[in-house]
Amino acid sequence: MFKSQPTDTHLLIITSCLVALLGIPTFFTLTSNDPVEVVNAEVQVSPTLSQHRQPASVPQGASVSAQAALSHFTHYDLNCEKKGAGKVTVTGGYVQFQGKNCLKNLKNGEIEIINKSNGYTASIFNSGADKYQTDLIQLQNGDNEIAIRYRERSGKAVEEVVRIHSSKI
Repeated sequence: MFKSQPTDTHLLIITSCLVALLGIPTFFTLTSNDPVEVVNAEVQVSPTLSQHRQPASVPQGASVSAQAALSHFTHYDLNCEKKGAGKVTVTGGYVQFQGKNCLKNLKNGEIEIINKSNGYTASIFNSGADKYQTDLIQLQNGDNEIAIRYRERSGKAVEEVVRIHSSKI
């Protein structure tokens, strides 16, 4: 009247049978030594076509120039003897600061780099004992003010402003 439920043993037996039914023919197919038929196809390329081939995405008369990746890097030394450039021009929507960190005994999080034009706060990475690098700082088209804030040893808050002009592509 009541049908018994399949046990784990029944399921293992059924699975083993299915693996054997599918695995044995596959094994023999892979290990057989049937000769393989090799078909040689000769492709002829017209000499006129191969001389005038160009990518479809670039028009024939267009000159292609790649922007240098270094145009997005700005070298700026923090609180060193010489101050950084007052105005920097980049040709993209991002800038990345890197340079020498002359500030002594600073811990992570004590320096803030903020784009005042859009409120973006950059992440700062220490690369060595006296070097730093930021992530890509988003810029708005036109003039941007980047504020670099830190505290001197005396506790005095210092804010340096770097002006960056961005001409987005």
